[in-house]
Order: sequence, then C-alpha cells, then structure tokens
Amino acid sequence: MIVSTKGIVLNHIKYKESSIIVNVYTQAFGRQSYVVNRVRSSKNKGNTVLLQPLSLIDMQVYHRPKSDLQRIKEFKLLHPLSSIPFDQTKRAIAFFLTEIMAKVLREEESNEDLFNFIYHGIEVFDTGGEGMHNFHLFFLFHLSRFLGFGPAADDENDQVFDLLNGRFVSYEPSHGYFIKDALCRKWEELYHLDIENLSDLKMSADYRSQLLEVLIRYYELHLDGLGTIKSFEVLQALFHSEE
Repeated sequence: MIVSTKGIVLNHIKYKESSIIVNVYTQAFGRQSYVVNRVRSSKNKGNTVLLQPLSLIDMQVYHRPKSDLQRIKEFKLLHPLSSIPFDQTKRAIAFFLTEIMAKVLREEESNEDLFNFIYHGIEVFDTGGEGMHNFHLFFLFHLSRFLGFGPAADDENDQVFDLLNGRFVSYEPSHGYFIKDALCRKWEELYHLDIENLSDLKMSADYRSQLLEVLIRYYELHLDGLGTIKSFEVLQALFHSEE
C-alpha cells in the first residue's frame, strides 16, 4: 500500500551501482530502510537530499508490513536545511547525533511524541544561533526519556547522580558509576534546560567534553550493544580547537 509520512534522514549505504539504502525515522512507521534507485547518477541530483543527515522530508512510500526493505514512491523537502550542511560545528554535531540515533532508534512502529521531539529539535538546531554548541548535550539527555531510561528528577538535598540507577542520591554508590560536584550540577541544569534557552548552559570546552563523555556512558549503561561512536573523537577535537 502507498502511505504518506514525514521522515527524518539518519544515514545511508551504497547499494548496487547507483542506488542507496537510506535509513529514515518516520512518523508513521518508526525506523525504516528504503531502497532508492539511481540516486548516485548524474541525472538524479535532486535525490542527493537523501544523503544529507537530518534532512526533514515528506514521503509517499510503498509500505509492506514485516519487510526489511521498503521503497519510496516520491518525496519532497519539508524544511530545507539552511545552516547544518554549511556550518562546521553543526555539521559535526549532526553526524554525531545521526550515528547515535541509527544505533538507538530500533523500533519499527510509530512513536508520535518521539518523532515530534526529534523533528522540532532539528528545526531549532538548524535555525538557531547562540547556544547551539550545547544542542547535542540537551538532545541526548532528553532523548533518554523517550528511550525509557530518562534521569529521575533532582533533589536539592542530593549532590551525587547515580548513572547506573538514573537518580540523584546523597552518597557515592559502590558500583562507581556516578558524577558529583560541578559536573553533577551541570547535569542538573540539563534536566531543567529548555531547547529555546540552550545558551543558558554556560561551561568551558573541557566541561562540555566531560559532560558528553558522561552522557555516552549513561547510554552504554542502559542500552546493550551501543558500540563505539566513531564521530565522538572528531566532535571532541572540534570543540577543543574552538576554545
């Protein structure tokens, strides 16, 4: 059957001589893989949008339940990216986040709230200016809520965050997976941070690096098979070079 749905491009792989398989997080079906023929030929340059991470598209697709590979009938851009492809920092963050999402968005079913969170986040990230260097921290922190292991609310009397159990505590856990002091306070700020006020999160490149490492560890503790994040070191090096 032919179905219309919005989609968020995650990544792609080459397929045969001139085609690709593109992974898309869709509004109607969750994560799906689509074969797109002749996208790498000179006659089909318009299809190269499907190669751009975080592209927001409207699609008509041939959907076959339980099929591993679907097909796109036609598509169009919903929000042409104005800064992500052209800004070095935003582009690096985009590759990092799509690598994460390609690993953690595994369900092949609709999740309207999750889709809207990602879609709106990308719109703000693309059009926003000040504070966008904090976007990936905000995004990963709040994405964890939709994935089922979001941090519990903070308690003003607790000064340590237990990463393994996802909650603030008043003692250092014996398992060793925790943060405290200044880093814990930044974690607490992330809990209350709104996407429209990312510039309110003030920190050095070193603290931003540490906080990102903690977020990745948090994901590793709660998701099996996360594996190595290849774009992590590139992103870290970029932020330190800009300091």
